[in-house]
Amino acid sequence: MEKNKLIIKNGFIFDPLNNIEGDKKDILVESGKIVDKFSNNKDIKEINVNGKTVIPSATDIHSHVASQQVNWVRLLGSSNDKFKEVWGGLTLENIAKDYISMGYTFILEANVFPSLAKQTIFNFQQMPVLDKAMLLNISNLWPLELEFQRGKIKEMAVFLSDLLSKTFAFGFKVYNPFECEVWNFKELRDDLSTQGRLYNFSALDVYENVVKSVESLGLPHSAHAHIEGYENAIGKKNLFTVLEKIKALNLEPDVKTNLNLKRAQILHLAHVNSYSIDGDNTDLINFLNENPNFSADLSFIGFNQINPIITSDRRLINSMFKMDSIDNPYKLISSAVEFEGDSFVSMRSLHKTDYKACIIWANALDLALNAKNRYQLSLSLNFPNYAKITDIPEIITWLVSKEARENYMKGMNDKFLNKNVLLSNEKELSFPEIVCLTRANPAKILGLGSIKGNLGLNSDADINILDINITDTDLSKEYEKLKSSLSNIEYVNKSGKIVKKQNIIDTSSNGLIFYSEGQVEKEEKSLIMSRKEEFYNKYSSIFYDSYQVSIDKNALRKIDCSSS
Repeated sequence: MEKNKLIIKNGFIFDPLNNIEGDKKDILVESGKIVDKFSNNKDIKEINVNGKTVIPSATDIHSHVASQQVNWVRLLGSSNDKFKEVWGGLTLENIAKDYISMGYTFILEANVFPSLAKQTIFNFQQMPVLDKAMLLNISNLWPLELEFQRGKIKEMAVFLSDLLSKTFAFGFKVYNPFECEVWNFKELRDDLSTQGRLYNFSALDVYENVVKSVESLGLPHSAHAHIEGYENAIGKKNLFTVLEKIKALNLEPDVKTNLNLKRAQILHLAHVNSYSIDGDNTDLINFLNENPNFSADLSFIGFNQINPIITSDRRLINSMFKMDSIDNPYKLISSAVEFEGDSFVSMRSLHKTDYKACIIWANALDLALNAKNRYQLSLSLNFPNYAKITDIPEIITWLVSKEARENYMKGMNDKFLNKNVLLSNEKELSFPEIVCLTRANPAKILGLGSIKGNLGLNSDADINILDINITDTDLSKEYEKLKSSLSNIEYVNKSGKIVKKQNIIDTSSNGLIFYSEGQVEKEEKSLIMSRKEEFYNKYSSIFYDSYQVSIDKNALRKIDCSSS
């Protein structure tokens, strides 16, 4: 780490995790960290930001940016002029530049099969500046069959910890458990509590045992869940089935890291606005308000001309590509990864005239505006499924201004305009609440709140400087000023280095790959792992050790009990 020193003077600071809302203060940076004083007074660079706003850099808690499926999107889009125009080919460099331009310095790849982790690590290394992490999708992992069936949490935790250490992953995703049975029986289950056709356990058993194992390991981030049937009517029923099951466990977070600010949740829900297709979020809002040990991200729709769709949700794909349908103009790539699950890639267009798309759009706003716990929800885009990163400034105007969202709603589906949850909602979020949604909350939910998403002492010096005085701006009426300042962030500082200054982005530095292993009881590890290795030798076409990722350790940052 460079020992460069920087002082950001006279800015209006917004730092919710440290209870700072608009105070005029200086920020001192040395060796990539925020400090209270410099080691000496030599070679100090100064940025005077008088009349401007200073906030932490943003974190994306749920994205699809570095996986084999993204390569397939590029393949499908290579002959599509509209895709190339809107998405710039979705190249790794363009993705990184868009994130940096919008003030982001940390992103989470939310769905990686263990055997494809090498591809993700390779892609991470081609993405400049940003810190990155990934979640392993273990919901269909056959070697865990006995643990899912019998609830053998200690054995499962040992295996999962070793899997993390081999792949350098950050945590785990629960995603349509054992839905891959459809390859055998050509049908999707309708009840998550019933046992599978091939396996002597239910989807609910998988959710329960992954949550328990993550807490046993004490990982920074909780189990991260995609519930079966999102964007379909059955999704809402499935969502509450899972929520009530996990709530009944009466678990408390048991994070085993040295970081002071730990997560509060035992389960994180991905794109939670995509489940109430009826447009009624009342029960979900009440559940979240009454249960602070659950968190969620809100995936906002940007209504782009064309969107990639990257998913492992077969029900969603079936609804998009019905067997008797000849209307879908886009091709589909589908695959099954041995032992691990399914994945699908295609394209679609989310139009403002599409009733269901409008409902999902409104759900995100409804949930954000009615949440009582300001640290429970995070802004996301399910990137690139729902919106472009560069749509974020406009999305934020809908949250801070009723006028802005009403203006945007013009031209939406007539049925939606006649009846939707936003018609009588006068609420508007404050700027500190926006900082929570985009910065403080995703960092805290990931278990990184002590080093990301805040401007406190010893946190990473990931800082945005906005050319606007928020303390003197009526965001409800002057939302275009906020949109302009977020669209043209004046400075982005990453670990003490200026990576964006006005319109110039410096991509010469590399971020780190965050990973964790958790803590396990070592006594029986060798016996447990020898059994798992034997399972792979007997039933798999690959050896278990082939999961091992080779990478320069200087490119990694481990988050555990020794983290700082």
